[in-house]
Amino acid sequence: MTAEPIDDVLGWAKKLSSWKQDALRRLAISNDLTDTDFGELLAMVKMAAGFSLASPPPGAIPFAKAHFGGGKHQPIILKGIANIENINRLVPKAALTFCPKALTIVYGRNGSGKSGFVRILRTACRTRVENPAKLKVLADVYGASSGPQTAEIIIDAGDGDTPISWSPGKAASPQLMQVAVFDTASAQLYVDGGNQIRFLPFGLALPHRLNIVCLGLKDKLEAERATEVGDKVSLTTIAFAPIRDTGAQRFDKALSKSTTNAQIDAAAAFAETDQLRLDEVTAVLSAGAAAAADVTAFARWADTLATECAAAGSAFTDAALEQLTGLRATAVAGREAATVAADALFTDDPLPGVGSDTWRALWAAARDYSLKEAYIGKPFPVVVADAEPAACVLCQQPLLPDGASRMQRFQKYMDDTLDTAATKAEQAVAEALANVNELACLRAADFADRLEQVRKRDAGLADLLASFQVTAVKRRDQAIARLHGEPYETVPAIVVPSEEAKAFALKLKAEKDGLAQASNAEERAKLTAEKAELEDRKTLTANKSKLVTRRDLLMIDDAYGKALADVQTRGITQRANELLDTHLTTAVVTQFDAERTRFDIMHLNVGLARKSGQTKAEFEVNPKTKLTKVTSEILSEGEQRALALAGFLTEVALTDGSGAIVIDDPVSSLDRDRSVKVAERIAEEALNRQVIVFTHDIVFFNELCRTADAQGIEPVTVALFSDKSAAGKIDAAGMPWKGLNVAKRLGRIKNDAAQLPKLHTTSPADYEVAVKNLYGRLRDTYERVVEEIIFRDIVRRGADVIQTQLLRYVCLSHALAIRFHEGMTRANTYSHDNPAADTVAVPTPAEFSKDIEELELLIAGLKADSDAAEAARPQMKPKK
Repeated sequence: MTAEPIDDVLGWAKKLSSWKQDALRRLAISNDLTDTDFGELLAMVKMAAGFSLASPPPGAIPFAKAHFGGGKHQPIILKGIANIENINRLVPKAALTFCPKALTIVYGRNGSGKSGFVRILRTACRTRVENPAKLKVLADVYGASSGPQTAEIIIDAGDGDTPISWSPGKAASPQLMQVAVFDTASAQLYVDGGNQIRFLPFGLALPHRLNIVCLGLKDKLEAERATEVGDKVSLTTIAFAPIRDTGAQRFDKALSKSTTNAQIDAAAAFAETDQLRLDEVTAVLSAGAAAAADVTAFARWADTLATECAAAGSAFTDAALEQLTGLRATAVAGREAATVAADALFTDDPLPGVGSDTWRALWAAARDYSLKEAYIGKPFPVVVADAEPAACVLCQQPLLPDGASRMQRFQKYMDDTLDTAATKAEQAVAEALANVNELACLRAADFADRLEQVRKRDAGLADLLASFQVTAVKRRDQAIARLHGEPYETVPAIVVPSEEAKAFALKLKAEKDGLAQASNAEERAKLTAEKAELEDRKTLTANKSKLVTRRDLLMIDDAYGKALADVQTRGITQRANELLDTHLTTAVVTQFDAERTRFDIMHLNVGLARKSGQTKAEFEVNPKTKLTKVTSEILSEGEQRALALAGFLTEVALTDGSGAIVIDDPVSSLDRDRSVKVAERIAEEALNRQVIVFTHDIVFFNELCRTADAQGIEPVTVALFSDKSAAGKIDAAGMPWKGLNVAKRLGRIKNDAAQLPKLHTTSPADYEVAVKNLYGRLRDTYERVVEEIIFRDIVRRGADVIQTQLLRYVCLSHALAIRFHEGMTRANTYSHDNPAADTVAVPTPAEFSKDIEELELLIAGLKADSDAAEAARPQMKPKK
């Protein structure tokens, strides 16, 4: 057993996201969603997509059967059109009032203004015509009027009369979408296009309406996305020059919504040391062979300087200088002690100064001469040689005993402890003097030039070296002065930039090594790659804010992408069509076939096939031939109009909450037989809804009035006319005489006869003309009684149909026939132009009233006999 449509909708809804379930709930309890509804649903979509919202949306409430009110819309009542301005040739302030129930028939000849009213309704209400060019409403193209085109459409939606302002191009009111309009322009679309069921019954509209919500949210999201993201991502592009494969550029390309701040910080890290390295590598790569040689020499000097600084720092400290002073003092003291001893020892010697420095130098020279040349291999002093006194190494004379004794005494003195200690101490001073650091770098002539080279690389170190150089040189001079026992200046404390000099030397060594690498192709390639990495990372660091902005934009764009994916309609449309096929397609085809049967066009080989879209249910007319897909190319004009009416009535029959229908010229190109069928069908439809018909066909007008009367409907009729000044004027007298049935004719005669008593007393001549005309109308009414009452419209003037089955009503008794004859005779007598000599008196008002009463009694009698005859002939009744 097939489930109810709403049960299938509920089962499907449970599989949807929470916001869609909530949207279905809102749609089920309200015909139209408010801006607040859309705002809350949009917030739900955004929350689900990962947006950060200022305030959370309300919790979603799932759709339940209790929310569904049966799917019935409250039809509106179309009360009229008023205050029309500058529309075609319609008179200013033109207006029409429609019967709030049942049937309104607006009759007018060609050019009376009917189309002007229909064009307004066609643009304001529901129609198959969607081409704006065909919906265009013109002003009076031949008139001189100007100003805006406006009108008011009066409706009653349950709260009394409500005017809805209208102007060309203005958005249609949702309420007026319940009013369906059929005219010649839309007829073609029903034939070649098919049906569009706007308000689906049984809750089947909910998926299509959800699609409308989704499309609205999609438009909103796309507009927001264009504003918040748009082309802003392209504005965060980082210009790398050139484009190359570096870590920075790879990171830039790979940046995504998932990239973290920590990753950006790491990729965009560029410290001062990185800049120094970049400068170094850049210099290395740009340097030539001469520069490499310069750096190599400079590196050697720096390395020597670093060593010299370290040596000078330890050699010229205060403690070291004091040690030199002590060394000098020791030597002086030792020599003084040895001299005192020598003076005591050599007092009797002929020459003074034995033991002095000069003497010691002489003695040392004599000793060296003896050992190395005069007496090689013999211990000094040699006093005997070959048993003979040795020659003195100084005077070359033989050493006499005194001389030999003096030489031996001198040697003994030299071997004495005091002299040895003094000599040793003096040697220590001499060695200290010899070992005083030359400060080859600091005292070099090119030191100033080298210092400028240092300054170009490290100004701070240059300042330290300049200060150190002055202090070191002064301290060296002081060291020498101390060793010589000379006076010296006080110098400031020494600050040795040893570590700085070492670091500088290492840096130059690295630069030298780099230059050496640069001369090697493989190593140069590595340096080039390193330089590229450093340069691009520096660029990335300078544009870090762009990375963050782009990442944030990508996050927002991704959220919009998720939100837009969530409002896609494909799945909803598919399910909507499945529900239509299950619950509505058969009903549409069945209704369409029923309508075609009513219009006697079932022989036409056409059918309906569902061809639904996102927001509406459509059923396409299929001509069922391979020769053409255009039905209008096959059918006659009359068949097309009948088929179009069948499609239109199918659509309104199955459109939930469909309100009034407006039909313009429904029997155009139809033969009289089908015109009758159309009149019967429209009258039948007027039992279910408000129907407004515009027609210029008086025969159809009469037929429609007759069929409406048969349905128990009293149609409201409006007669339009035009003159040279304007169209759309309403005839205050109502419909033309030939368009009135017997009852309305009698009503018109009675109304016009109300003036007779006054006229009879004030102007006999005018009275005679008036009463004569009224008798002429009375005679016309007698003739219409024959057609309408006696023969029950079996044969009607202007109609091709003879309804023989109505013969069961025909019965004319002798008495009623005679009364008819007498009444018709009186009407003829008083309406015709009688001879001047004739003695026919003019009837009084009372006599005219009596004749009207006689006709009414006659009609009552005729109807009573007709009903009795029909009851007596049961075998003639049509079989159901």
